[in-house]
Amino acid sequence: MPGSLGRLARSLSVNAALVRAFRRSPIDFLEVLTASGAKEAPLSMGSERVLLLDEASQVWELLTAHARRTAKGRGLTRAKVLLGEGLLTSEGEAVLNSLLRPLLPRAMRPPGYSLAADPDPSATLAALVEHIRTGRGTVVDASLFDAAVHANLTNWAEEAGGSRAVGEALPLTGELPCYRLYETADGGWIALAALEPRFWRRFCEAVGRKDLESRHLDTGEATRREVAELIRARTREEWARLFEEHDLPAEPVLSAAEARRHPQTEARELLFEENGHARLAFPARLDGERPRAKRRFPKLGEHTESLLAELGLETGLRARLNRGPGVGKRFSVKRLLARCWAGS
Repeated sequence: MPGSLGRLARSLSVNAALVRAFRRSPIDFLEVLTASGAKEAPLSMGSERVLLLDEASQVWELLTAHARRTAKGRGLTRAKVLLGEGLLTSEGEAVLNSLLRPLLPRAMRPPGYSLAADPDPSATLAALVEHIRTGRGTVVDASLFDAAVHANLTNWAEEAGGSRAVGEALPLTGELPCYRLYETADGGWIALAALEPRFWRRFCEAVGRKDLESRHLDTGEATRREVAELIRARTREEWARLFEEHDLPAEPVLSAAEARRHPQTEARELLFEENGHARLAFPARLDGERPRAKRRFPKLGEHTESLLAELGLETGLRARLNRGPGVGKRFSVKRLLARCWAGS
């Protein structure tokens, strides 16, 4: 009996420490789990048992050898209505299928496997991998409409919980006071994105409004109005300094000209000048280097002759006389006479 009481007291103490750590941050929560031995043996948390896995081989074993015993939380189960079966939302046998589908040749894939919802780069890479494996090409059918629908993922998730009206504010588009745009005292704007509780708590402490902490996810107009009045009490630059000082997920909303002069834009070399105009650089670095486009653009028809020769097609004046519209410059008597007149 004394041993049982000791285990119960230890379990209650650990659970209380976990709750406090979870409120602070996910990192603190994981650290307390580790310190409590959750990596060595399952740890009881209320009615659940938690075991930490920090090795890829262990995760793979769980999702394959023990796939039929896996279960998702309520949130991911609801998301299945929108996202369908997949590694993120599935349970049991479906988890195993989600893991194995990308590894199977096209002919062996289960029905319903499709790349239709993938963004263009993912679909293109998938097609390249398919070619490497099978030697066959793939027709990638992607449109701007497809991409726009897919990019609206969070709103589709909201729609799955109930129909929404056009223009109605959603949690990530203005409904939540912690995640929206606010106007400042000088007519500027700031974007506040303190969605996580620890960031909202830090924001409330920084502005001396701890009374707002409990209204983090309040969707009422009163809270949004209070925060809006609070933001209007300072200029955009004053808010920028406060955000930086307290390491908050919020930034001033910049014009294109301001974004061009921003220190991060310059440090990342995202824009460079060409003939008095800003040019966008490639949006990623490869081995520390950012690929650069050629600084000189080819003239109309500059490479037509060399390309035709490379393809084994007719070149020269005869080809230009017979050329159809849309392929480089066509022969023009008027243009020839104009050049002769200019050279005389």
